[in-house]
Amino acid sequence: MTPKTISSFTILQAISEESMGFRFGKPERPNESSLACILPILRETSQVRQYITLPETEQVLVFDSGTINKVNLKNASKSNVFVRSGTIFEGKGTQTRALMRSAVLFPGTEVALDVRCIHQTHGIRTGAEFKYGGITPLSVDSAVYSAGYRPQDQHTTWNAVRRTTCSMRTMAESPAPQQAVPVPKPVLREAALASRLRRGSGDFAAPAATEAPPQPASVPMPPPPVVGRIAFGPADDNLKQNFDEFARSFDAILSKAHLQENQVGLALITDTGCKTIELFDLAASWEAIHKDAVKRMGTELLRGPDNTSVFEYKPENAVNAVRKVLGLDYKTNLIYEHKPSNGEPHVAIFGLTASRYVGEIVELDGRVIHLNILETAVG
Repeated sequence: MTPKTISSFTILQAISEESMGFRFGKPERPNESSLACILPILRETSQVRQYITLPETEQVLVFDSGTINKVNLKNASKSNVFVRSGTIFEGKGTQTRALMRSAVLFPGTEVALDVRCIHQTHGIRTGAEFKYGGITPLSVDSAVYSAGYRPQDQHTTWNAVRRTTCSMRTMAESPAPQQAVPVPKPVLREAALASRLRRGSGDFAAPAATEAPPQPASVPMPPPPVVGRIAFGPADDNLKQNFDEFARSFDAILSKAHLQENQVGLALITDTGCKTIELFDLAASWEAIHKDAVKRMGTELLRGPDNTSVFEYKPENAVNAVRKVLGLDYKTNLIYEHKPSNGEPHVAIFGLTASRYVGEIVELDGRVIHLNILETAVG
């Protein structure tokens, strides 16, 4: 019997109802004090993959186009290759970039894809090569994507990179990384200012110096904010380097999120609700990015309790939080479509929007192969 195809119209319901082979695993926390847990999503199916993922091959060549918002990719393999939105292309002598939307590369094809720079002070070298560098942190994605899963401009990405790397360095420099590390108030004030700037309201004059408490010695005091941008120290603009150093600092904790049998994805739940849901159609695809998918959630996974919050850890609460997000009334928009012209498969990429959440669904020949939903901070 041929397995039923899951389309964009049925995927959320299938996961929520644990039908078509999907089921929820046992929630896990990295440690007892964490204000977050991971809910594995599992699936048993006899379907066969129609593609491989980028981390599984070295036959996709990526080159600098010479412009900040494009990179060139050539699929020299004999397989369709799925490239996830948020993929980091680490530059070899050129600016490191992050992919803005997912793509399916057909065998032998060359394409130019939309990216954003995530290392502002590094120059561009046309024709320079890139290598796979993981996935952008959840905190960056939440600040970059708006309704319809549309990315914001380059300056918004640079601002998100600086805020995220500053937070990572603060956590990594703490003598007790498993405990809560408060983000310095000047940084929080600048993040609030950025939010107000995006909404286009309020008086944007910098607060008086007397309003800011002393900054910890381990984090340099940032200069006053500038309308449209937030200025941090130069070390804060290299997302890939800071991200790797952060992950190494917490490797023992992050590694506790084990890959489970038949796992196709996961959801992240915190004391404030579900932050993200991501999955593939098949376990082999998830296995290829599992480690990077856990790493991208590091700052949320490792955030501990303060004096005013208590995280009640119950497995049923985790499942209910995920079902609540899956059950939202999503509006769907078509981001990209490829109609077959030479025997290649049909590809459709949809954006999702509901309340505080946005997402991306990728279909290959009418079958969902990847889903990513995240809570967005963009107003």
